[in-house]
Amino acid sequence: MNDSPATVFVADDNPSILQGLDRALKVTGYNVRTAVSGRGVLDLLEQAEEMPDLLLLDVMMPEMSGLEVLRALRMDPRFVDIPVVLITATNDGALPVSALRDGAVDFLTKPFRLDELLARVESHVRRNRDLRRAREAARMRLQAIDLIRELNRVVTADEMFHLVTSRTSEILGVSRCSVLAVQEGESVARVAASSEAELTDGLEVDLALYPEVRQALQTRRPVLVRDVATSPLFDGVRIEWEKREMPLPLRSVIVVPFPITEQLTGVFVERATVDEPVLGEEAAELAERVVEAIVQACGRVQLFQKLVEQRKRLHDLAHTDELTGCDTRRSIITYLESELDEARASGTPLSIVILDLDRFKEINDTCGHLAGDAVLRALGAWLGNEGLRTVDRAGRYGGDEFVVVLPGTPAAGAAALAERARVHFAGIPFVFGGTAVRGSLSAGVAAWPESDAATAEELISLADTALYQAKQLGRNRTCITPAAAVA
Repeated sequence: MNDSPATVFVADDNPSILQGLDRALKVTGYNVRTAVSGRGVLDLLEQAEEMPDLLLLDVMMPEMSGLEVLRALRMDPRFVDIPVVLITATNDGALPVSALRDGAVDFLTKPFRLDELLARVESHVRRNRDLRRAREAARMRLQAIDLIRELNRVVTADEMFHLVTSRTSEILGVSRCSVLAVQEGESVARVAASSEAELTDGLEVDLALYPEVRQALQTRRPVLVRDVATSPLFDGVRIEWEKREMPLPLRSVIVVPFPITEQLTGVFVERATVDEPVLGEEAAELAERVVEAIVQACGRVQLFQKLVEQRKRLHDLAHTDELTGCDTRRSIITYLESELDEARASGTPLSIVILDLDRFKEINDTCGHLAGDAVLRALGAWLGNEGLRTVDRAGRYGGDEFVVVLPGTPAAGAAALAERARVHFAGIPFVFGGTAVRGSLSAGVAAWPESDAATAEELISLADTALYQAKQLGRNRTCITPAAAVA
């Protein structure tokens, strides 16, 4: 016999035979449902929450014969796999042949020996359950393969964990699948992903209420509990569950631990409540296969993230000035070209500002190149953190010269930005080797369509002319093309 009592439906219009079969089967340990007609056994099947393991049908019955019931079952995909044993009192030699051709698994002639009937029932029930188990295992393996294929496409751990919990929940027909993360030495687990709506990501779970998770973490091995109600593992927490009014009682649970990092362990958990299918060997096998895929995917995700980070670093090296954090010369020119094309297409204004540090060579010569670097970093930090909008972009154009691209901004707005930069920079107290130094900068502004610049190079040239004018007028000021001093 298998894990739970098998169910046998019996149909016979002879009350004494029906009663005898009912009693004998129940004494042997079967769940039994009876009907006095062929139509009655079909009604039992329609009302059944779970399909029986075997049907015992008398051949000669009112309304529908056993053979007619058998043929009806084989035409209905819901019932086609239920094994049927026919019983008859006739000596017609052709009847067993016809019954077997119509799909019966066995045939008995009355009067039969009860021990022989029970032996045949047990054999067919066992064979049917083995077949069901094999089909269920095959179904889970196929769906596990599909899930693993899906995992091969994920690129983040978060996406992977949510995919695993939702798909496993569907495959098993249970509502509770989750991935927990447990830090070494901690008494709580954090929910990484769950199919349960009440278990939100990041929620802390007290491991004192989950002895099966504690056991899996301690032994580093999978834990399968088929019957939570009788398992001694849960003796210490059932009362606490009742006090806390935990959700529907658990029927069975599977826990599989897996490594995430040296200090962090993942736990994959499958739970079935009392109104859901029992979790057995097939579900445990599925869980272990899923965890193997998770571990492989984790390695792939970490590799992918490293490649992304490496690629970002290479991109930053190619497009970001290491000293100031601003764009490189090539990057800022490329951005200006793109934004100038966009401005021409949309008819919106575009301005650029060239900022140049006044007497920067004197700072280098007097205080050293490290002091000069500090001055450049200060201006780059202000441009990167405070001075610009999201769409604005600043780049280091030369040694001490910066270009700022301001999409959607006319010349007056660009001049205002230049003035803010100039005033801010003039107020920074630099101290090098005990010597206080204050710097200043000059700015040149050019704008489209206020100028007739046709290219990015021409716009930069016009701003550079305005900058030269600012230098000629005494430095520490802003000029706009056509040259007109501001401040």
